[in-house]
Amino acid sequence: MAFKGQKLKQYSEELKLEAIRLHVEEKWTYREINEHLGIQDKDRM
Repeated sequence: MAFKGQKLKQYSEELKLEAIRLHVEEKWTYREINEHLGIQDKDRM
């Protein structure tokens, strides 16, 4: 949950597309994608 004035991490369009590709084409799990791409918040996936 975001708090007032809190900066949220933003991810590039390329990173988002790569995450989608890994999940759809390569059948990677969300956990594998998060670790591979360095996405720290598991709920953002």
